Amino acid sequence: MKSPEGELFRKVAEQGHYAGRTRPTGTRQGLYASTADGRILGALNHNDPARVAAMLEKAWAAWLALPSQDRAPGAAGDVLENRQRMEQRFPDGGLVLRVYARDLPREDQGAGATDWRARAWNLDYAWFRAAEAKACVPTDARVGAEQVWPLELADRVLRVHLVDNVRGQTYPVKAEEVERAQLRSTVTAIEAGVLVLRITGEVRWVAQGAWRVGGMEAKPTAQERGLDARVLGTARFDPTTGRFTAFDLVAVGTRWGATQYNGRTDDEAPAPIGFVLELAGDSPAERVAPAGFWNYRGY
Repeated sequence: MKSPEGELFRKVAEQGHYAGRTRPTGTRQGLYASTADGRILGALNHNDPARVAAMLEKAWAAWLALPSQDRAPGAAGDVLENRQRMEQRFPDGGLVLRVYARDLPREDQGAGATDWRARAWNLDYAWFRAAEAKACVPTDARVGAEQVWPLELADRVLRVHLVDNVRGQTYPVKAEEVERAQLRSTVTAIEAGVLVLRITGEVRWVAQGAWRVGGMEAKPTAQERGLDARVLGTARFDPTTGRFTAFDLVAVGTRWGATQYNGRTDDEAPAPIGFVLELAGDSPAERVAPAGFWNYRGY
C-alpha cells in the first residue's frame, strides 16, 4: 500500500525480524511493537504465547528505557494526520459481530493432526450499518413473519466471512464464484415487544484459480476451493431502539482446497468446518475493521 500508513509500517518491519534480508519477499507478516514514529521495540513472527509474551516484555523494557520526552503523548507528532482509516467507518448504532472460524472434529485431522493446526481458529469482525441490520428483520411484527435477507447482505456474509481462514490468511470470494447465498429471518415469538428471530439459510461458493499452495517459492498451480454449508441461528431485535440485543449464528459445512497463505498445503480434501457469529462488544479492541472490508459492496 503506497500511503503514509504503508510507509510507516515498512519502516517498522524492515527493522524487525525481516531486517537485513538480501532477498526481499512480499511478506512482512508478524507481530511488531514500535514507537509512534516508527522506532522498533520488538518483533517476531510466531504464534507461541510464551514467545510472544517474551517479545512484549522485551519491547516494554525498551519503551521504558527511552527518554521521558520521547514517551510523552504527542512526542512523535501526528505522523498520520488527516488520513482516512477503515475504523472511521465503524457502524455506530448498527450490528457488529465477532466471526470465529475453526475446523470441526473428523477421523482424519489431516495435516497438523498433532500440532497447533489441529487446534487452530481465527477471529474476524462483520459490520452492518443500522439500516442494513434492520433490513434483515421482518417488517411485520407477528409470529411467523419472514424476511429474506437482501442479497448484498447475505452475499457479504458469504463472500467475506465464510472463508477458510482457520489456519491463515485467505482471499475473499468473488461475486461470480457465489452459487448460493440464501439467508432468512423468521419471527418465532414476541417478548415484551422484542422480536425473537430464527435465522436459517444455505450458502455455497466455488472458486477456480492458480495459487502458490506450496508456499512462496512454489509455482502457481490450478486449484479449486470452496464451501458448502447450512446456516442456523437465533437473534433478538428491539423495534423501539432498532438494535439487535442478541445474535448467535452458526454455519456448518464442508470446505475444500487451499490458497497460498491459509495453511492447507497438504490438507486440501473436503473436510468439515464451522463458523460462529455473535454480538461483539464496543471496546476499542472490538472496533477493528473486517479483514476483507474492501470487499464489502455498498458500504
